[in-house]
Amino acid sequence: MKRHFRTILLSSGMLAVVIYLLHILIGGYLWKTYSHLQQPISDLTATGAPNRFLLLLFTNIYGALALIFAVSFTFFEGNEHRKLVFWGGISFIILHLVSISYSFFPQDLPGAEPSFAGMMHLAVTFVIVPFTILTPLLIGYGLKKEKAWKALGNFSLICGMLIIVFGGLSGFFFAKELPYFGLVERINIGILQIWTFILSYKLINLKHEGH
Repeated sequence: MKRHFRTILLSSGMLAVVIYLLHILIGGYLWKTYSHLQQPISDLTATGAPNRFLLLLFTNIYGALALIFAVSFTFFEGNEHRKLVFWGGISFIILHLVSISYSFFPQDLPGAEPSFAGMMHLAVTFVIVPFTILTPLLIGYGLKKEKAWKALGNFSLICGMLIIVFGGLSGFFFAKELPYFGLVERINIGILQIWTFILSYKLINLKHEGH
């Protein structure tokens, strides 16, 4: 029973990623003029965006599931590995705690007058960036020294480094108002989502294998 409950909690990471992907696909489908290549994902829930409240339902469910996964990972794995894994888990929790505030501070649509909520949206993004980078790096360094977890540790490190690269590119494209910002941002966020999905999947399967 305990193992079953543990599996359910750790599966929340995979489910969160699926919900996040659905919000992007459904949002883009319903908003006929929306460009996945040019526009950021947060435009889908921006002030004045069509279907904003429907998509907020998806993002709020995603936020709750992602936080559950971060807390579950830290609780179950924080003391099972090197201390870096615990601190990576704390960073993971902070990342998703702070990201919940996106619901209260929607982005301004392109061409709209800057608002307090829009400026706060950018401020929240600025706060989240270091935790987004630190989380996979700390967990990766903590896991790579253990034989059973070495592959996952190395994968986490690669994801952390790619987030640094594409996160920097996202900031550059945004600041310079370059075309294809939406694509670069999606690659950056997609790396984090893929890492979360794989981490959730591996945690369940490695534990079932007796590691």
